[in-house]
Amino acid sequence: MNQRTSTDRETLVTSAKQVAEKLRPFEAEHEQRRMLHPDAVQILRESNLFKVIQPSRIGGFEADISTLHAVGKELAYGCAASSWVYMVTAAHTWILGMYPEVAQDELRASDPDTILPGSLASNGKAELVDGGFRVTGRWQFGSGCDYGKWVIVGAMQSNSTRDDPKHVHVLVPAGDFEIDDTWHTLGLRGTGSKDIIVNDAFVPTHRAMPTGTLFDGSSPHARSHKTFCYQLPVLATLTFFLTAPTLALTQRIYDEFIKLTAIRKDRYDGSTKAKKPSVQIRVAESWAEIQSAELLIEEIARIFDHAGEFARPLDVQTRVELKMRASYAVTLCRRAADRLFDAAGANAIYERSPLLPLIQNLHTMSHHAIVDFDNNAAALGSNALGLGPGTILF
Repeated sequence: MNQRTSTDRETLVTSAKQVAEKLRPFEAEHEQRRMLHPDAVQILRESNLFKVIQPSRIGGFEADISTLHAVGKELAYGCAASSWVYMVTAAHTWILGMYPEVAQDELRASDPDTILPGSLASNGKAELVDGGFRVTGRWQFGSGCDYGKWVIVGAMQSNSTRDDPKHVHVLVPAGDFEIDDTWHTLGLRGTGSKDIIVNDAFVPTHRAMPTGTLFDGSSPHARSHKTFCYQLPVLATLTFFLTAPTLALTQRIYDEFIKLTAIRKDRYDGSTKAKKPSVQIRVAESWAEIQSAELLIEEIARIFDHAGEFARPLDVQTRVELKMRASYAVTLCRRAADRLFDAAGANAIYERSPLLPLIQNLHTMSHHAIVDFDNNAAALGSNALGLGPGTILF
């Protein structure tokens, strides 16, 4: 896209398809490097796709939620790790739009693309002091942290009063955090999702937001933007975001299985695997699950588009349903992929198999806490039975 500033969804998705082709040659190397290649990050920067969900007041396109999802999904057809890092950091850039303008300006001044890695789990401690907080902690799963000039992390206040928020999310600049290379994993190795360490760093008040206010979509700073998207609830929206690479990767697994199986012979009787009814049934059922997952996600996109168009907040019931739809879609994707992998034969276990890294990446994606099926299903069931979702963060 170079320096074009169009926020039209079709234009941005077309650009993402072009970028995906450029990222494809890096995918295997990312697995070996256990982080994105600098050239791949530069390709994303030059495409301006990091600006999709960035507030317009700091140079971004301020596109809507479903546009970001569509862009991230297209990127995953080229490189799973690139798409994952893109979606995670873009989601944090979206959250940045809920912070005070001075904080947004600080990030933009040091990085016009505002690439913002981090971890939203409240694994740190924040001590309230004059003018802000002193923050200490270690956070796992900092996808793309090698390329962030800032990080966003969650912390629990150690000296809060009844009137103070117990949890805060803070923005920490490079120099105040370290990276510990712990990222030796089953899949998504190329994301470089290493640990982030902060040791007694001072965070001024304008770089901290109460977690409840932030996650509820009720930040007063979100109302200053041209669009409603920064007033959407964080957790339900993040659940939707993470389905983008999941859907694309599952479709890639399906397509690869079809290509391999169409010419594969049975090692013992020489028959064509594609002619076996058992294989045909597996293909059909996996296809149906992938289609069902796509429909669930299309409905989520429709709900978000409607909320954005009419500036309507999402109630608790809707949030619970959004998270359940997304987590169930991920479950369907994993089932569809596993069914095919089970029929892929013993050669699929070799590292040279094109299916193996796709399966490993998909399983790693599906283990993200925010799409945990049991938690989201329990919340929906509890709420349906009149007991509430079980947490105020819905």
